[in-house]
Amino acid sequence: MLSRTLGTIAIALVPALARGQQLEEYAVDPGHSIIEFAIPFAFTHVKGRFTDWRGTVLYDRSNPSRSSVTVVIDAKSIDTGWPHRDEHLKTSDFFDVERFPKIVFQSDSVRTKSGGLVADGRLTMHGVARPLSLPIRLVAGGPQRSTESGHLMLDAASTIRVARADFGITGGSKYNSWFTAARAATMGDSVEISLELEGWLADAASERSAGIDAAVARIASGGVQAQLDRLRQVRDSAQRGRTLAGTPGPAWPSYYRGGDLTVRALVASGRVPDAVTLAGALASLFETYPSHVLHGYALDVAGDHRGATAAFARAKARYAPPPPSNEQFKQDDEEWWWLNQLALTALERGERRPAADVARLLTELYPTQSRAFVTLGRALAANNDTPGAAAAFATALRLDAYETRAMEWSRRVDR
Repeated sequence: MLSRTLGTIAIALVPALARGQQLEEYAVDPGHSIIEFAIPFAFTHVKGRFTDWRGTVLYDRSNPSRSSVTVVIDAKSIDTGWPHRDEHLKTSDFFDVERFPKIVFQSDSVRTKSGGLVADGRLTMHGVARPLSLPIRLVAGGPQRSTESGHLMLDAASTIRVARADFGITGGSKYNSWFTAARAATMGDSVEISLELEGWLADAASERSAGIDAAVARIASGGVQAQLDRLRQVRDSAQRGRTLAGTPGPAWPSYYRGGDLTVRALVASGRVPDAVTLAGALASLFETYPSHVLHGYALDVAGDHRGATAAFARAKARYAPPPPSNEQFKQDDEEWWWLNQLALTALERGERRPAADVARLLTELYPTQSRAFVTLGRALAANNDTPGAAAAFATALRLDAYETRAMEWSRRVDR
């Protein structure tokens, strides 16, 4: 997936968005991807991988040459299966990870080649930047929709050789007397790197399940009031711990997401007045800050910007920071993620002002969230506010210098 993200820095973000959101942002999933390497050593090979890394691909289906990719690897995560060797590789004898903690690849351009693509860019490792042409094999020929999640998936594979001497990684025995000159001479210079990459994109279509489509169809045939009556009946039943069928049911707050996605689907279907009515009812029924953001979004799409501003103000008044998490493997704050998706899918549908208004609100609520500022930058660029977009991306990078989404989008702003 990484692979299909090769792109040209020269293309500006504003015109790109103005041409209809042709660029699709795929997040590399390290849990379903792998970066491995092999180096000759004596009569065998030492093989290893990096376990901590991230990447973003901006992909243009109609013109892959406009695509681009950024990958950032934590050099400390090197794993060759032998802790003693790994510790030596991290020292200044090799990677010197304290001085050079990151390995970065960024594409500068892409070209087609028989059987796939080639991403021409720069690999920075051990403080040295070298040009690198990465051949890419598109596993499925392009994005495919997952039958499990509904997300778009982008898969790619690549194999390339690099010379470690080109990056000043020559090896030494300062931190390991066992690594003698004779042993160093048996280590090959050419390192084979192989990648299997998968990226995912939660687009607007992935929010349209069969249940959501059924709700939209009911509203189209019976009116939004019937849906509201049904929702209130569900609330009353859920508060008694029962479903409409009389069996134990989930807690009432869990019903919000379906209503939220129905509002989004109504907007996408052109039923904006129904979306405003349903979103207003959800804000009244649930009284949570996301419900007021959703109402503000629907009002914004309808052109009631004063009403939207008031709804966003109610959202801010009801917002409370999430409690500290003790999770070892922290996930995105769920409420932020869904609202960030609201801004992104609004951009996808061409709802530029509502997208910017939602994104701006999220940066106020989550001022330390780098990705919130990336979304704001994209939205401001779509509204032709190039200086504002550049400032938002700069803030994102100040909060996280290696946020690959920010690294990707920031270089496309037409300064």
